[in-house]
Amino acid sequence: MKYIYIFFFLIFITGCSKNKKTTVTPKDYLDEVFEIVEEHSIRRDFVDFNEIKRKAYSKLNDTDSIENCYPIIKSILKDIGERHTFFIPKDEVEKWKSANKKAGINEIITFKNQLLNENIGYIHMKGFGNIDSIAIQQYADSLQNAIKSIDNKNLKGWVIDLRENTGGNCWPMLTGLGPILGNGICGYFIDNNQKKSSWFYQDGKSGIESRTITKVSKQPYNLLNNLNPVAILTGGQTISSGEVVVTAFHNKSNVRSFGLSTGGLSTGNAIYNLSDSSMLVLTESIYADREGNIFGKRIDPDEKIGFSYQSIGQPNDLVVERAINWIYEN
Repeated sequence: MKYIYIFFFLIFITGCSKNKKTTVTPKDYLDEVFEIVEEHSIRRDFVDFNEIKRKAYSKLNDTDSIENCYPIIKSILKDIGERHTFFIPKDEVEKWKSANKKAGINEIITFKNQLLNENIGYIHMKGFGNIDSIAIQQYADSLQNAIKSIDNKNLKGWVIDLRENTGGNCWPMLTGLGPILGNGICGYFIDNNQKKSSWFYQDGKSGIESRTITKVSKQPYNLLNNLNPVAILTGGQTISSGEVVVTAFHNKSNVRSFGLSTGGLSTGNAIYNLSDSSMLVLTESIYADREGNIFGKRIDPDEKIGFSYQSIGQPNDLVVERAINWIYEN
């Protein structure tokens, strides 16, 4: 189930199958998949769907069940060529949902906070791959509380370490970081029709356009000094929803990024529940920052600093050292 966690979905828009037949044949199932990908894939204008269909449907002669269609669907997605798109068979969906509900506190609170040098707020955020509503609420509330617990009048700035953020659910991340991120539009999703949908943090809530997706359960926290500089740390394991957070801070005043380029999955996914309860997680958009700069690939830091992942959390972490020095300079 690890790949589900790493290459997780960004946009909680659940596409429901339009196939209302009580009995679904393998051909019906492939029809269902093609109806979705031909309309919504970010790469729909760059692939030959006639050829992909020909190859897929030619395999149906040896297919007598929906389960036997799974390899065909995976080959369809491979031919489309978008590496953030993936298929989750129904048995894995069931296991994953069950694991979400059973997740313990250590699996939910995937961040840590501390004061460095007694005057630098440090937040280290790994991925968060849970869609259970209770876990989402707990994460967002806990992250704002963690920020509050180390904020003080002597604080010089913040370091947000995303180098091990392998993605997941971006909304509780954005909501939890809201006190540092600040109110307003912090980015856009751009679909294959070039339509821009803004995403935001505002007074304890995050979401798309006017739709709130995640919010804190109590009064949102406000920093004692919202003008303090913020350092964002990135690396090759910063992907998907981790890159959402990078994008959210990109081109924000008094913010600078350090480390290495992100992993290059700065694209937004939507979930489609298929007729057999499997999931198709389809890339439908690319990220753009608050000023409209478009990504879709790797996001480069303002200052490139090489590092070893073994150095994270150690005294010899050169990226943290440089980030702290920059904060003191500002």
